[in-house]
Amino acid sequence: MELADIERQIRVSGINSRELGRLGEDYACQWLRERNWRILARNWRSRFGELDIIALDPEAILVFVEVKTRRTGQFGSPEQAVGPRKQTHLRRAAVQWLISHDRDPGARHRGTRFDVISLSVKSDPGSSMHSESPYPPASCQTSTEAARETNCPGRGGWNPGSVFLRHTEEAF
Repeated sequence: MELADIERQIRVSGINSRELGRLGEDYACQWLRERNWRILARNWRSRFGELDIIALDPEAILVFVEVKTRRTGQFGSPEQAVGPRKQTHLRRAAVQWLISHDRDPGARHRGTRFDVISLSVKSDPGSSMHSESPYPPASCQTSTEAARETNCPGRGGWNPGSVFLRHTEEAF
């Protein structure tokens, strides 16, 4: 599925938060695939919690990606939902995944990293939203090239009616 198709589904009003989260993860996976990442697992569960995306980046670094999707800034930016307690659970779950995939040849890697991909979805062009991260954004992407210049932080905000993606490498 193309990013534009997922973006259209994300912007549909009336979808519940669980569906919004699933679509956000779909969007993040497709965005990573387009950048030559190999997705090894999604929604992997352990007693410590769930790992949203486990992937190998183009340099063979094993990356545990937490995806957060928000429609409003009412509860802060998406990245703020990945606090110290959540980080501890993610680290413990990652150790469990590494132990369970110790001999998996498809999971060979040169190191590990924890990233956060946050999606801010704007479906109401009449309202405003502000999202900040304590980490500098590594990259951003929208479905249209024309909106790219306004969707990147530091370039005047983002385009209403779009999906703003922030990929924070080594988030914790």
